[in-house]
Amino acid sequence: MNEFRYQPLYDEWVVIASNRARRPANEQTAAPQSELNDPFLTGSETKTPPEIYAIRESPSIAASWKTRVFPNKFPLLALETPPVYSMSGVYSAIGGFGAHEMVIDQQKPNKHFCLFKAEEFRDLMQTFRDRFAALYQDQRISSVTAFKNQGLKAGNAIAHSHSQIVALPFIAPRLAKQIETSRDHYLRTGRCLLCDQIASEEDEKVRVLTRNRYFVAFAPYAPRYEFETWIAPIVHNSAFTQLTKDALNDLGEMLEWCASRLGVALESPDINLLLFTDPPKRNHRQADYFHHIDRFFHWHIELLPRTRALSGFELSSGCYVNPIPPETYSAYLKDINI
Repeated sequence: MNEFRYQPLYDEWVVIASNRARRPANEQTAAPQSELNDPFLTGSETKTPPEIYAIRESPSIAASWKTRVFPNKFPLLALETPPVYSMSGVYSAIGGFGAHEMVIDQQKPNKHFCLFKAEEFRDLMQTFRDRFAALYQDQRISSVTAFKNQGLKAGNAIAHSHSQIVALPFIAPRLAKQIETSRDHYLRTGRCLLCDQIASEEDEKVRVLTRNRYFVAFAPYAPRYEFETWIAPIVHNSAFTQLTKDALNDLGEMLEWCASRLGVALESPDINLLLFTDPPKRNHRQADYFHHIDRFFHWHIELLPRTRALSGFELSSGCYVNPIPPETYSAYLKDINI
Protein backbone atom coordinates (compact mmCIF):
# COMPACT_ATOMS: atom_id res chain seq x y z
CA MET A 1 0.00 0.00 0.00
CA ASN A 2 1.28 3.46 -0.87
CA GLU A 3 1.77 5.92 1.96
CA PHE A 4 3.06 9.38 2.87
CA ARG A 5 6.17 9.45 5.06
CA TYR A 6 7.30 12.56 6.89
CA GLN A 7 10.96 13.65 6.96
CA PRO A 8 11.20 15.90 10.04
CA LEU A 9 14.70 17.19 9.23
CA TYR A 10 13.43 18.90 6.08
CA ASP A 11 9.76 19.28 7.09
CA GLU A 12 8.78 17.33 3.95
CA TRP A 13 6.29 14.63 3.03
CA VAL A 14 7.42 11.89 0.63
CA VAL A 15 5.10 9.47 -1.18
CA ILE A 16 6.34 5.88 -0.98
CA ALA A 17 4.63 4.53 -4.11
CA SER A 18 5.62 0.88 -4.36
CA ASN A 19 2.93 0.15 -6.96
CA ARG A 20 4.58 2.59 -9.40
CA ALA A 21 7.46 0.13 -9.83
CA ARG A 22 5.02 -2.10 -11.72
CA ARG A 23 4.36 0.48 -14.43
CA PRO A 24 5.17 -0.64 -17.99
CA ALA A 25 8.75 0.19 -18.94
CA ASN A 26 7.68 2.65 -21.63
CA GLU A 27 10.47 5.18 -21.28
CA GLN A 28 10.49 7.73 -24.07
CA THR A 29 13.18 7.66 -26.69
CA ALA A 30 13.73 9.73 -29.81
CA ALA A 31 11.33 7.40 -31.65
CA PRO A 32 7.61 8.19 -31.30
CA GLN A 33 5.33 5.73 -29.57
CA SER A 34 3.85 3.08 -31.83
CA GLU A 35 0.10 3.37 -32.32
CA LEU A 36 -0.17 -0.40 -32.04
CA ASN A 37 0.51 -0.34 -28.29
CA ASP A 38 -0.94 3.08 -27.42
CA PRO A 39 -3.97 2.65 -25.12
CA PHE A 40 -4.89 6.34 -25.29
CA LEU A 41 -5.81 6.58 -28.96
CA THR A 42 -9.37 7.18 -30.16
CA GLY A 43 -11.08 3.80 -30.34
CA SER A 44 -9.04 2.38 -27.46
CA GLU A 45 -11.23 3.77 -24.68
CA THR A 46 -11.88 0.29 -23.24
CA LYS A 47 -8.13 -0.15 -22.62
CA THR A 48 -8.16 2.51 -19.88
CA PRO A 49 -9.86 2.60 -16.48
CA PRO A 50 -13.47 3.88 -16.60
CA GLU A 51 -13.81 7.46 -17.78
CA ILE A 52 -14.85 10.02 -15.14
CA TYR A 53 -14.90 13.17 -17.30
CA ALA A 54 -14.60 14.16 -20.95
CA ILE A 55 -15.04 17.08 -23.32
CA ARG A 56 -16.59 15.93 -26.59
CA GLU A 57 -17.53 17.74 -29.78
CA SER A 58 -20.68 15.62 -29.85
CA PRO A 59 -21.79 14.13 -26.50
CA SER A 60 -23.44 11.19 -28.26
CA ILE A 61 -20.30 10.18 -30.20
CA ALA A 62 -17.75 8.47 -27.95
CA ALA A 63 -14.87 8.96 -30.38
CA SER A 64 -15.39 12.74 -30.61
CA TRP A 65 -13.57 13.42 -27.33
CA LYS A 66 -11.07 16.24 -27.02
CA THR A 67 -10.02 15.45 -23.44
CA ARG A 68 -10.63 12.34 -21.35
CA VAL A 69 -10.05 11.82 -17.63
CA PHE A 70 -9.83 8.53 -15.77
CA PRO A 71 -8.06 7.22 -12.64
CA ASN A 72 -4.37 6.53 -13.11
CA LYS A 73 -3.80 2.80 -13.53
CA PHE A 74 -0.75 3.02 -11.25
CA PRO A 75 -1.85 5.77 -8.85
CA LEU A 76 0.31 7.60 -6.36
CA LEU A 77 -2.78 7.83 -4.15
CA ALA A 78 -6.26 6.30 -4.02
CA LEU A 79 -9.61 7.42 -2.63
CA GLU A 80 -10.16 3.90 -1.29
CA THR A 81 -7.08 4.08 0.98
CA PRO A 82 -7.97 5.39 4.45
CA PRO A 83 -5.89 8.42 5.53
CA VAL A 84 -4.78 6.71 8.75
CA TYR A 85 -1.96 8.37 10.72
CA SER A 86 0.70 6.21 12.35
CA MET A 87 3.79 6.92 14.46
CA SER A 88 7.05 5.01 14.96
CA GLY A 89 9.46 6.85 17.20
CA VAL A 90 10.23 10.21 15.58
CA TYR A 91 8.68 9.10 12.29
CA SER A 92 5.09 9.56 11.14
CA ALA A 93 3.16 8.26 8.13
CA ILE A 94 -0.26 8.63 6.54
CA GLY A 95 -2.07 6.03 4.47
CA GLY A 96 -1.86 6.92 0.79
CA PHE A 97 -5.28 8.55 0.53
CA GLY A 98 -5.99 10.94 -2.33
CA ALA A 99 -6.77 10.91 -6.03
CA HIS A 100 -4.53 10.55 -9.07
CA GLU A 101 -6.15 11.20 -12.43
CA MET A 102 -4.86 10.95 -15.98
CA VAL A 103 -5.95 13.62 -18.47
CA ILE A 104 -5.52 12.56 -22.08
CA ASP A 105 -5.37 15.96 -23.77
CA GLN A 106 -4.69 14.93 -27.37
CA GLN A 107 -6.11 12.38 -29.77
CA LYS A 108 -2.84 12.49 -31.71
CA PRO A 109 -0.32 10.22 -29.99
CA ASN A 110 2.90 12.25 -29.87
CA LYS A 111 2.02 15.95 -30.15
CA HIS A 112 4.52 18.17 -28.33
CA PHE A 113 3.26 20.63 -25.73
CA CYS A 114 4.78 23.57 -27.65
CA LEU A 115 2.65 22.72 -30.71
CA PHE A 116 -0.71 22.90 -28.91
CA LYS A 117 -3.21 25.35 -30.36
CA ALA A 118 -5.18 27.83 -28.26
CA GLU A 119 -8.36 25.75 -28.32
CA GLU A 120 -6.44 22.66 -27.14
CA PHE A 121 -5.00 24.58 -24.20
CA ARG A 122 -8.49 25.99 -23.51
CA ASP A 123 -9.97 22.48 -23.35
CA LEU A 124 -7.18 21.31 -21.05
CA MET A 125 -7.71 24.26 -18.70
CA GLN A 126 -11.48 23.68 -18.71
CA THR A 127 -10.83 20.05 -17.80
CA PHE A 128 -8.57 21.12 -14.92
CA ARG A 129 -11.18 23.64 -13.74
CA ASP A 130 -14.06 21.16 -13.74
CA ARG A 131 -12.08 18.35 -12.12
CA PHE A 132 -10.78 20.67 -9.38
CA ALA A 133 -14.35 21.74 -8.63
CA ALA A 134 -15.49 18.10 -8.45
CA LEU A 135 -12.62 16.97 -6.23
CA TYR A 136 -13.18 19.92 -3.88
CA GLN A 137 -16.55 18.38 -3.02
CA ASP A 138 -14.79 15.58 -1.13
CA GLN A 139 -14.28 16.96 2.39
CA ARG A 140 -11.33 14.63 2.95
CA ILE A 141 -9.30 16.41 0.25
CA SER A 142 -7.33 19.48 1.36
CA SER A 143 -5.57 20.49 -1.88
CA VAL A 144 -5.40 19.59 -5.57
CA THR A 145 -2.54 20.09 -7.99
CA ALA A 146 -2.47 19.80 -11.78
CA PHE A 147 0.55 19.53 -14.03
CA LYS A 148 1.82 18.47 -17.42
CA ASN A 149 5.21 16.83 -17.96
CA GLN A 150 6.68 17.05 -21.46
CA GLY A 151 9.81 14.97 -22.02
CA LEU A 152 12.07 12.78 -19.92
CA LYS A 153 13.85 15.66 -18.16
CA ALA A 154 10.42 16.87 -17.02
CA GLY A 155 9.54 13.47 -15.55
CA ASN A 156 7.40 12.05 -18.36
CA ALA A 157 7.60 8.36 -19.26
CA ILE A 158 4.61 8.03 -21.63
CA ALA A 159 4.88 9.36 -25.17
CA HIS A 160 1.16 10.03 -25.72
CA SER A 161 0.41 13.60 -24.66
CA HIS A 162 -1.26 13.70 -21.24
CA SER A 163 -1.55 15.73 -18.06
CA GLN A 164 -2.23 14.70 -14.47
CA ILE A 165 -4.28 15.80 -11.46
CA VAL A 166 -3.39 14.78 -7.90
CA ALA A 167 -5.53 15.45 -4.81
CA LEU A 168 -3.96 15.36 -1.34
CA PRO A 169 -5.24 14.98 2.25
CA PHE A 170 -3.10 17.97 3.28
CA ILE A 171 -2.14 21.27 1.64
CA ALA A 172 0.71 20.63 -0.79
CA PRO A 173 3.95 22.09 0.64
CA ARG A 174 4.71 24.40 -2.30
CA LEU A 175 1.16 25.72 -2.22
CA ALA A 176 1.35 26.11 1.56
CA LYS A 177 4.53 28.15 1.19
CA GLN A 178 2.83 30.46 -1.34
CA ILE A 179 -0.09 30.91 1.04
CA GLU A 180 2.32 31.71 3.89
CA THR A 181 4.35 34.32 1.99
CA SER A 182 1.25 35.87 0.44
CA ARG A 183 -0.46 36.11 3.83
CA ASP A 184 2.62 37.71 5.41
CA HIS A 185 2.74 40.32 2.64
CA TYR A 186 -0.99 41.01 3.00
CA LEU A 187 -0.70 41.48 6.77
CA ARG A 188 2.15 43.97 6.25
CA THR A 189 0.71 45.91 3.32
CA GLY A 190 -2.98 45.04 2.90
CA ARG A 191 -2.23 43.96 -0.68
CA CYS A 192 -1.79 40.75 -2.67
CA LEU A 193 1.87 39.81 -3.21
CA LEU A 194 1.43 38.56 -6.78
CA CYS A 195 -0.68 41.62 -7.65
CA ASP A 196 2.23 43.76 -6.48
CA GLN A 197 4.67 41.69 -8.54
CA ILE A 198 2.50 42.05 -11.63
CA ALA A 199 2.18 45.81 -11.08
CA SER A 200 5.96 46.08 -10.75
CA GLU A 201 6.51 44.06 -13.92
CA GLU A 202 4.03 46.17 -15.88
CA ASP A 203 5.64 49.37 -14.61
CA GLU A 204 9.12 48.25 -15.65
CA LYS A 205 7.88 46.53 -18.86
CA VAL A 206 11.22 44.74 -19.25
CA ARG A 207 10.12 41.21 -18.32
CA VAL A 208 6.49 41.36 -19.49
CA LEU A 209 6.08 39.09 -22.50
CA THR A 210 2.48 39.72 -23.54
CA ARG A 211 -0.98 40.45 -22.16
CA ASN A 212 -4.59 40.16 -23.29
CA ARG A 213 -7.95 41.03 -21.71
CA TYR A 214 -7.59 38.71 -18.72
CA PHE A 215 -3.98 37.55 -18.41
CA VAL A 216 -0.37 38.68 -18.39
CA ALA A 217 2.68 36.52 -19.15
CA PHE A 218 6.06 37.51 -17.78
CA ALA A 219 9.52 36.24 -16.93
CA PRO A 220 9.75 36.24 -13.12
CA TYR A 221 12.39 38.50 -11.58
CA ALA A 222 14.19 35.52 -9.97
CA PRO A 223 13.61 32.53 -12.29
CA ARG A 224 14.83 29.13 -11.15
CA TYR A 225 14.96 27.74 -14.69
CA GLU A 226 16.17 29.13 -18.00
CA PHE A 227 13.25 30.75 -19.86
CA GLU A 228 10.87 30.21 -16.91
CA THR A 229 7.54 31.90 -17.67
CA TRP A 230 4.55 32.74 -15.46
CA ILE A 231 0.95 33.43 -16.50
CA ALA A 232 -1.47 35.11 -14.08
CA PRO A 233 -4.82 36.91 -14.11
CA ILE A 234 -4.38 40.68 -14.45
CA VAL A 235 -7.30 41.39 -12.10
CA HIS A 236 -6.91 39.72 -8.72
CA ASN A 237 -8.46 36.25 -8.54
CA SER A 238 -7.67 33.54 -6.01
CA ALA A 239 -9.72 30.72 -7.52
CA PHE A 240 -8.92 28.98 -10.80
CA THR A 241 -12.28 27.20 -10.43
CA GLN A 242 -14.04 30.53 -11.10
CA LEU A 243 -12.71 30.83 -14.67
CA THR A 244 -15.40 31.99 -17.11
CA LYS A 245 -15.77 30.89 -20.73
CA ASP A 246 -14.22 34.13 -21.99
CA ALA A 247 -11.31 33.84 -19.57
CA LEU A 248 -10.72 30.24 -20.64
CA ASN A 249 -10.49 31.38 -24.27
CA ASP A 250 -7.97 34.07 -23.36
CA LEU A 251 -5.96 31.65 -21.25
CA GLY A 252 -5.79 29.24 -24.19
CA GLU A 253 -4.47 32.03 -26.41
CA MET A 254 -1.94 33.08 -23.79
CA LEU A 255 -0.64 29.54 -23.34
CA GLU A 256 -0.29 29.09 -27.11
CA TRP A 257 1.66 32.37 -27.40
CA CYS A 258 4.09 31.35 -24.67
CA ALA A 259 4.45 27.66 -25.56
CA SER A 260 5.00 28.28 -29.27
CA ARG A 261 7.80 30.76 -28.59
CA LEU A 262 9.45 28.55 -26.01
CA GLY A 263 9.30 25.77 -28.60
CA VAL A 264 11.14 27.89 -31.16
CA ALA A 265 13.63 29.39 -28.72
CA LEU A 266 14.58 26.09 -27.10
CA GLU A 267 13.87 23.70 -30.01
CA SER A 268 10.91 21.80 -28.52
CA PRO A 269 12.22 21.53 -24.95
CA ASP A 270 11.28 19.21 -22.14
CA ILE A 271 8.99 21.34 -19.98
CA ASN A 272 6.66 21.29 -16.98
CA LEU A 273 3.37 23.16 -16.70
CA LEU A 274 2.31 23.70 -13.07
CA LEU A 275 -0.99 25.16 -11.86
CA PHE A 276 -1.34 26.78 -8.43
CA THR A 277 -4.74 27.81 -7.07
CA ASP A 278 -6.31 28.27 -3.65
CA PRO A 279 -7.27 25.10 -1.74
CA PRO A 280 -10.80 24.25 -0.66
CA LYS A 281 -11.73 25.80 2.67
CA ARG A 282 -11.90 23.15 5.37
CA ASN A 283 -13.17 23.52 8.94
CA HIS A 284 -10.51 21.24 10.42
CA ARG A 285 -7.74 23.78 9.70
CA GLN A 286 -6.92 26.35 12.38
CA ALA A 287 -9.67 28.95 12.60
CA ASP A 288 -7.86 31.81 10.83
CA TYR A 289 -5.98 29.83 8.14
CA PHE A 290 -8.41 30.74 5.37
CA HIS A 291 -9.23 34.22 6.69
CA HIS A 292 -9.07 36.64 3.72
CA ILE A 293 -7.34 34.02 1.52
CA ASP A 294 -9.48 35.21 -1.39
CA ARG A 295 -7.88 38.64 -0.96
CA PHE A 296 -4.22 37.70 -0.64
CA PHE A 297 -3.81 34.52 -2.72
CA HIS A 298 -3.55 34.87 -6.53
CA TRP A 299 -3.69 31.78 -8.75
CA HIS A 300 -1.16 31.37 -11.55
CA ILE A 301 0.54 28.98 -13.98
CA GLU A 302 4.27 28.33 -14.23
CA LEU A 303 6.01 27.03 -17.38
CA LEU A 304 9.39 25.53 -16.49
CA PRO A 305 11.64 24.47 -19.39
CA ARG A 306 13.98 21.69 -18.23
CA THR A 307 17.11 22.39 -20.25
CA ARG A 308 19.55 20.83 -17.76
CA ALA A 309 19.76 18.70 -14.64
CA LEU A 310 20.04 20.38 -11.25
CA SER A 311 23.56 20.58 -9.87
CA GLY A 312 24.83 19.33 -6.51
CA PHE A 313 25.04 22.92 -5.28
CA GLU A 314 21.39 23.52 -6.13
CA LEU A 315 20.28 20.29 -4.46
CA SER A 316 22.39 20.85 -1.33
CA SER A 317 21.78 24.57 -0.87
CA GLY A 318 18.26 25.01 -2.19
CA CYS A 319 19.57 27.93 -4.30
CA TYR A 320 18.91 27.64 -8.03
CA VAL A 321 21.50 28.76 -10.57
CA ASN A 322 20.22 30.39 -13.77
CA PRO A 323 22.81 31.43 -16.39
CA ILE A 324 20.35 33.52 -18.44
CA PRO A 325 18.90 36.72 -16.91
CA PRO A 326 15.12 37.02 -17.35
CA GLU A 327 15.59 40.43 -19.00
CA THR A 328 17.64 38.72 -21.73
CA TYR A 329 15.36 35.82 -22.49
CA SER A 330 12.15 37.88 -22.25
CA ALA A 331 13.48 40.22 -24.95
CA TYR A 332 14.41 37.21 -27.08
CA LEU A 333 10.98 35.60 -26.74
CA LYS A 334 9.19 38.82 -27.65
CA ASP A 335 11.25 39.12 -30.84
CA ILE A 336 10.17 35.70 -32.13
CA ASN A 337 7.62 36.01 -34.94
CA ILE A 338 5.15 33.12 -35.32
